[in-house]
Amino acid sequence: MNRKTKIILIIILTLLLLATLGLYSLLNSRTTNSEPRRLFLPEGTTYQALCDSLDASRSFRLFAETLGLDERVRPGSYVVEPHMSNLTLVRKLRNGQQDPVRLTIGKFRTPQQLNEYLNNKLMHKDFNIQLDSFHLILPDTYEVYWTINPEQFMQRMEDEYNRFWTTEVGPQGELRCDLLELSDNGNARLETMILASIVDEETNNNAEKPLIASVYINRLERGMPLQADPTVKYAVGDFTLKRILNKHLSVESPFNTYLHTGLPPAPICLPSKASIDAVINAKETNYLYFCASDKMDGTHRFAATLADHNRNAAAFHIALNKRGIK
Repeated sequence: MNRKTKIILIIILTLLLLATLGLYSLLNSRTTNSEPRRLFLPEGTTYQALCDSLDASRSFRLFAETLGLDERVRPGSYVVEPHMSNLTLVRKLRNGQQDPVRLTIGKFRTPQQLNEYLNNKLMHKDFNIQLDSFHLILPDTYEVYWTINPEQFMQRMEDEYNRFWTTEVGPQGELRCDLLELSDNGNARLETMILASIVDEETNNNAEKPLIASVYINRLERGMPLQADPTVKYAVGDFTLKRILNKHLSVESPFNTYLHTGLPPAPICLPSKASIDAVINAKETNYLYFCASDKMDGTHRFAATLADHNRNAAAFHIALNKRGIK
């Protein structure tokens, strides 16, 4: 092999080596973030906007344009792992491989409050859950895709609701609900959710909830009005009220259980599972009354007679006055 041929061979090998190193470097190019980063890409996000949000490197753009990401950016929420391979990220975005978001649904009192929350948390801004389906939503933390639409969301909630009743409550629990006959609408699940919402608004003390449930069940069985203060707050539309006055009791609303006997037409909040369980497994008592304890410690005093209740209530009002609560 002459000298000229050797030189050409060396040049070729050098170029091949450089090309190999360059390809290796390209294939192993990574994002610069050292912590997980979540991308939110709404419908209509442009390729340029995506690149700007990522401060995209030349290697990312090369992969993106080679694999067609520049032609269509799929909406969604994606987690960019620390120092993630650009090639892996491009494939993830191109294929729309979303990472779910955690959606924590708490004790919302009205469909409007829930709709506002969902519209702020998810991509779609047209959530419009109505009062007749409000009871289907159980407070919990759910993993959903950020792009979930209102129809998909409600189907998921209905599936979770049915699973709760068939699996967690079970046939015996359902039978107890049927036997309670809380109203004449024939929907034991809905009736239970409505009463559970009142119990939930009465106390955060799970140990007392079965007792409070028993009071309301006893009242319903006797045809007495529930006279539940939380329903008055709901009727007035002021959930910050600390004292219920006569002017509040006269507000006309189907939710005002001082004016109307039986259950209100819908839940006054999304009740916790503990409150639902408290109704299903209510204590058997002769209590017809209860009021907050004058100890102001979050507990209640229960009574079977109006005379005993009036004494408890008088003690509580004295405690309120001493603290200047109006």
